[in-house]
This record gives sequence, C-alpha cells and structure tokens, in this order.
Amino acid sequence: MKIIGIEILPLTISFKTVIEESFGTVGLKEDDVVIKLYTDEGITGLGEGSTLGPFYCGESQETVMGIIGHHLFPKVLDGKDPFNIDLIHRHMDKVVYENSVAKSAIDFALHDIMGKALNVPVYRLIGGKFTDRIPLRASVGIASPEAMAERAKAIVDAGFQGIKMKVGLKPYEDIERVKAIREAVGKETIIDIDVNGAYSPKEAIAVLNKVADCAPILVEQPVSRDDLEGLALVKRSVNLPIGACESALTLSQILRVIRMDAADFFNYKISRSGGFFRGKQAVYMMEAAGLFAVGSEQLGFGIELAAQAHFAVSTSILKLPGGYAAGIIGMAGTFHSTGFTGDIVDETPLVQDGQLRVPERPGLGVELVEDRWRRYITPGKEVIRIGKVL
Repeated sequence: MKIIGIEILPLTISFKTVIEESFGTVGLKEDDVVIKLYTDEGITGLGEGSTLGPFYCGESQETVMGIIGHHLFPKVLDGKDPFNIDLIHRHMDKVVYENSVAKSAIDFALHDIMGKALNVPVYRLIGGKFTDRIPLRASVGIASPEAMAERAKAIVDAGFQGIKMKVGLKPYEDIERVKAIREAVGKETIIDIDVNGAYSPKEAIAVLNKVADCAPILVEQPVSRDDLEGLALVKRSVNLPIGACESALTLSQILRVIRMDAADFFNYKISRSGGFFRGKQAVYMMEAAGLFAVGSEQLGFGIELAAQAHFAVSTSILKLPGGYAAGIIGMAGTFHSTGFTGDIVDETPLVQDGQLRVPERPGLGVELVEDRWRRYITPGKEVIRIGKVL
C-alpha cells in the first residue's frame, strides 16, 4: 500500500458557547484543518489539526496547511507505506522542526488507514482498551463567581464527574471563584483549576494555599510555560498536585519538566503533540517517572474527538476520575453529543451522562459527510488537492 494523494480542508468552527480564559476568549471562531489522505488501495485516512491560534502552540490554520502541503506531503508522505509510522515520524522531524499540530493530523490519518486496512479500531493498534468509557470533565470559563457556580452546577447535573475551571485574570478574585464552585457542586465533584500560565510564582503560591481547603484535585500550569524554575517552586510550596500543560508540548519539554521535578502530572493533548505515536512515547516517559496524566481535546470536530477517545481508552495513566476534558460538546451548546447537530462526521463519538465512548468501527470510526464539511469552509480559503485524489 502506498500514499498517493491528499486533500487539505480549511474549516472554521463557530460555537454557541465561548470560554473566557486568562489569555483571551476561546470559541468565537476556531480555525481548523482536516486532511484526507489517499492510498493506491482505495483506503482514505482522516486527520484533523486544530491550533487555538498561534499564541497557543505557535501554529495556525495557515501554517498547518502550508507545512503539510509544501513540505510533509511531497517530501515525506508521497509514495510511502502508511504502516511505516516510526520511519515517517523520524522523516517528518528531519524535514520540519516542531509544528506538531500538522504532524498530529497526519498521524491520525495514518492510523485511520491502518485500522481500516486491518478492519480494527485504532485503539487495537496502540495498546488495546483499559476501559470502555472515559469519564469527562467540562470547562467553566472565567466569569463572576455566581455565573461560574451556575455553569458548574449545570455540568454536574448533566452527569460530568469533574469541573475544569479557568482562572488567572485577577488572582485574588479567583479565591472566591473556587469557593463558589465548590459550594455549588458539593464535596464529591472533582475540581481542576486551570491557570493557563497567568500567575507569577508568588501569586500562585499565595492563591493556591488559600484555596487548598476547597480540595481542588489538581492545578494546571499555574505559571508561564517558560518558567520551569517557577513551576518547580510552586510544586514545592503548595500541597496540591501541580501540572505542566503548555510547558510540555514536546518530548524534549516533557523530559526537562521531569528532570527538574517541576510537576506532579501532565495535561497532555495528542492533537498538539504529534498524534498517537508521539503520545504513547510521552506517556511511557511520564509513567517511568512515576507521574500521571490528564487529557483534553483541542476544540476540533468529531475526527479529533474520536482520536482522543482511542488514545484515552488505551492509556493506563489517564486514570484520574474525570481525567479527560471534552471541549467541543459543551461549547456547541449541549452536554450530549446526541444534541450536537453541527459535526462534519457521520457519527460523533458518543458523549452521554458525562462519559465518552470510543468508536468501534475500523480506523478512527468516523467518516466525513460531504454536504456537512462544506458548510464550514473558511471564507477566502480553498481546498488544496495534491497528487491522486479520488
């Protein structure tokens, strides 16, 4: 089997609900890239790359399309056997430095092809299943304590086991936000505080020590992604699990965090970090270091959600209750995928009662619907077709 062509689709998602984070508003319009990778045996693989914008991980819709169209497809993929995953990743890393969102989209498509060729779901290719369903957290954006508490209560009532609450705009007001959410959801619901790097080490230590009695189960990225010394200081000074998220996009960054003993856990997103292949390498490093991981999606369509589901069920250290955060469902104005009518795939991976089920069909288990994805074409952009496209 050989790869013979690619379609690169520039899409833009508009959500019904936005999330205010310390670095800005997420969800007004999110640019996305979907790829269709063609083989000479008639099997097509789907991949997706959502970036949240260049401020977040250094990539954008334009860079993902350009890197794939001008470099990764012609110089790495064209004519290659899609089963040679290790070789392809090594070659991609030689041809292009970083740009892991673009590489993730390709990795997803390669695994989709392999699964379809072997007639097995992707999770069978990457370790099998540790569980059938993934308990989810849902996000609460920064707002008044009262509004955040109301949103958190609605999430719990919908069956989600955890709250991922955003903070960081005004550190000392965040104390009241945490207390309000804890009072609204009770003692049994897990709370994850996500700062997105907005605090200084001094602010983080002061705020987190004041909210420790609210029993947040973990704190994500309390200080700037580049301040590993500060992250390590917070970890030593606060009696709460401290995690690296934006500080740990690549394997080398994860290794630095481990060597500096700067975190207790990682929030790891395979859609921004190289896909399944690099993701498995990353979690094995974390496990060897005695650390755990949580995960979340990057606000893509159902292709990305399916990929996240396959990764989550096959990864033993993603075992924290509510250890995965689902974005697109809640931001589409519903807490159940059955109420999400705007997806571009035929069957959005099932989210119901706060749990995500992994697709069981071959490959990623989803297929594009032509008249759906065309509604999301980014204005002013065109589909790129290279090679033999069926």
